[in-house]
Amino acid sequence: MSKGKQKGRSLNKVVWPSAGSAPLPRHIAKIGRNDACPCGSGKKYKDCHLEQGETFLLKMAKQEEKQQRRELRERLKEQGVPWYKRLFFSR
Repeated sequence: MSKGKQKGRSLNKVVWPSAGSAPLPRHIAKIGRNDACPCGSGKKYKDCHLEQGETFLLKMAKQEEKQQRRELRERLKEQGVPWYKRLFFSR
C-alpha cells in the first residue's frame, strides 16, 4: 500500500451539503432611484443612501431579518416552547 492512500477510502471526495445546490434567494429589496429611502428619512433614495449602494440595502435586510427572528422567538415563548427548542429559530 502506498503512502497517503487507504484501502477502500478516498479522502479527496468530500461533498459539502451546499455544493451544487441553487444559490439562496435574494432578500434585498429593489429600490428605484426616485423611491423613498427605506431608512425613513423621507428623502428620495438617490439623495439619501444611493452612494452607499447595496451595502446599505444589505444592512437594512439583515436588520429586518433579525427583527423577524426576534418576534418569532417571542411568539414561541408565549406559546410555551422550551428555550432549547427556540434556539433553532435564532439563526
